[in-house]
Amino acid sequence: MQSKLRCSVPRGKTIPIPRHVAFIGLGSNLGDRQMFVAYGMKRLSRMDQSVIGSISGLYSTEPVDISDRTPFLNMVIQLYTGLDAMTLLGELQQIEKDAGRTEAQNKTSRVLDMDILFYDDDIITVDNLIVPHPEVHNRRFMLQPLADIAHDLVHPVKQKTIQELLNACSSDHWVKRLQ
Repeated sequence: MQSKLRCSVPRGKTIPIPRHVAFIGLGSNLGDRQMFVAYGMKRLSRMDQSVIGSISGLYSTEPVDISDRTPFLNMVIQLYTGLDAMTLLGELQQIEKDAGRTEAQNKTSRVLDMDILFYDDDIITVDNLIVPHPEVHNRRFMLQPLADIAHDLVHPVKQKTIQELLNACSSDHWVKRLQ
């Protein structure tokens, strides 16, 4: 049942407090990377039934599993939302598409990549959505920004906190905080 409490968001709009908490990873390694990450964040802030909570620092990170060596900019946003996970995924995919991402950019460099890392403490495996993100525990570029804003969040499958997963992460890909 959705709460009838209300909260204000920066643009002066009042919405019901959302029922779900999602952590969204944002990344870019093509073009004006900072502009694309800012675009993704701006679009998230304008999504219906959603309010941005915490925002991690911005990190320059070594690409993982792609041939292009251009560093990514990565960050994580905590999003309070009334959207179900599949609707949220659809919104993220539309934001990526509006930013200029194409299907050909799935395992290559990309202008904007947005992933649902966690959605409440749900475990979801359907069609094109797996939550928690199946590689989050292995990817320092996801764990470090997550630790900025949710170090005590418990991974519902691994049963370890984000900080514990970060401390145990064996990835040797570099991650450097910019802001």
